[in-house]
Amino acid sequence: MVSELQHLREKTRVIGMVARASAIFKVEDIYIYPDQPDEAHLIRLILNYMETPQYLRRHLFKKRPELRYVGLLPPLRTPHHPLEDRASKLRVGEIREGIVQDMDGETSLVYVGVEKPVRVTGRAPSRGGRATIRITETRPEPRGVFIGRGEIKEYWGYEVHISKRGLGALAKEGGFDLTIATSKYGDPYPEISGELRDRWIRSKSALVAFGSPREGIEEILSREGRKVDELFQFNVNTMPGQGCETIRTEEAIYATLAILNLLDHGRA
Repeated sequence: MVSELQHLREKTRVIGMVARASAIFKVEDIYIYPDQPDEAHLIRLILNYMETPQYLRRHLFKKRPELRYVGLLPPLRTPHHPLEDRASKLRVGEIREGIVQDMDGETSLVYVGVEKPVRVTGRAPSRGGRATIRITETRPEPRGVFIGRGEIKEYWGYEVHISKRGLGALAKEGGFDLTIATSKYGDPYPEISGELRDRWIRSKSALVAFGSPREGIEEILSREGRKVDELFQFNVNTMPGQGCETIRTEEAIYATLAILNLLDHGRA
């Protein structure tokens, strides 16, 4: 995705675009499949940095050269990136991401971006670990409980994974109930929109795969000795009649996710 870009500033900008697209369209998991190992780790680092609430970043990320240009990136402004930084404004039932600062028996002190830590009950991760909590009391001091991601009903950011397997193995063995490849050689979206809509609405775990700057899905799978139609239920051209000879990965991500988002609302 960024292997053809020479400067870290441009790589950071492109990765930031992917993070924004993922947040806008409520992507829950991002899988980076093996292509350029060094670039994969850079992509994961910056994606994770952007997903982390601003008030936790200095606690979770040390100064390192790869993060030199992250100050140029726009905020995600997702529900788990609150702007309020006063304990007096915490609300009962509010969910916050935090860092475990101290542990004392059955309770932990968790920093959640306000001036005083929240005393939290429940099983905590290790000291210094990131945790999700729900505020249960605000007076006389803030208190909360640890909760799991599955208990959160609103969109709560994405998780980033580097797949140790190739794209073919990820599609075949990843446990997805719907697999979609995107390619300029795929079926034009208008021709399969009805069937895709039906499958998309019923799907609980869909994989949408994109190629790299140098190779499309077909070429990538060919190197693995695999074929698109053996692994993907749909091979879709979401931009038929494109005016440019090539479309960058981040551009394809925005266009494709926008169309799939409309499927959820019955308008595409």
